[in-house]
Parts: sequence; C-alpha cells; structure tokens
Amino acid sequence: MPITNNKQQGMALIMSLVMVVIIAMIGIAIAQQVTSGRKNSAVHQDHSMSFSRATSGVHEAEFVVRQQAYHTDALLNPDTPNNLVTPAFTKVEGGITVSDDEWWQDDGNWVAANKVTVVSDAGGNALAGQPSYIIEDGGVDSGLVLGVKVPKRRFLRITSKAEGEGGAITYLQSYVAFME
Repeated sequence: MPITNNKQQGMALIMSLVMVVIIAMIGIAIAQQVTSGRKNSAVHQDHSMSFSRATSGVHEAEFVVRQQAYHTDALLNPDTPNNLVTPAFTKVEGGITVSDDEWWQDDGNWVAANKVTVVSDAGGNALAGQPSYIIEDGGVDSGLVLGVKVPKRRFLRITSKAEGEGGAITYLQSYVAFME
C-alpha cells in the first residue's frame, strides 16, 4: 500500500496565489512607471514649448533692434518720443537706487511695464503662450580712448517671457549693442 502525505493538499493553491500576487505587483509597478514617464514627457513638452515661444520673442525683438538701430526715427533712443525701449529697471537698497537685474521675476513688473510688446503673427493675432518682450536701455558707452572721437555703443537688454500649454513659464534674456 502506498504511503500518502496529507499535509501537502493545499500547497498548490497557496503557491498559485503567491504567484498571482507577485505578477500583480509587477504589473502595478510597470503601470506606475509608464504613468510617471508620461507625466515627465508632458512636463518636458510644456517646458520645451514655453522655451520655443520665449525664443520667438527674443528673435522678434532682435529683428526690431536690427531694423531700427540705424533708422532715422531712432526708436531705440530713449529720448525719442514713442520709442521702443524702457529705462533700466531699478530698485532702492539702503536708500540708494541700484539696477534691478531680477525685475523680470516679479509678474507685477510685467503688468506695470509700459513698453511690453506681445509677439503676434502676420494677421496681428497674439501667438499661443503669449510670448512678449521688453527692450531695456542699458545706456551708452562712449569708449575708452581719450581725445579721440569714436562712435558710441548703445546697449540694450531684451527680456522675453512665454508660457507653455501646461503653465510652464520661460524667461530669456539677450544683450544687444549697436553703434550710434
């Protein structure tokens, strides 16, 4: 008569349940990785889109500077009426007025600035993400050569701002100089 072991009757059921749990955990981990990858991809796409839009603002402002630098109306000269540049942003520190190189980080400054230009298409419609720019006057450098009349260089700082579809905001700055 064969000998039977009654202790192993439920072991197959337990092993199969353990395998199902392990496979389910692996499936959940893979699903979480896919979801995380999609979120990262969407964030990257949003940042890339806002960067591309801000770049279009810088390019348009640089085009305007090239177009207007030697124009007879001198729209890049801050002393000309209806000029395109705003005075350099300043702040007060310890009772002294100094240049504010981080003005662009405050949305209130973008709202209050009177020379913000919104980039538009050929039909005059604002582009998606509302890329805009400000051209700041950086002043004139008269040169370092004493006693010699040399052309003066006017410095401008272009700051562009744009938004992506998901709310990412990109700020870009470009410095331009031209001879007067």
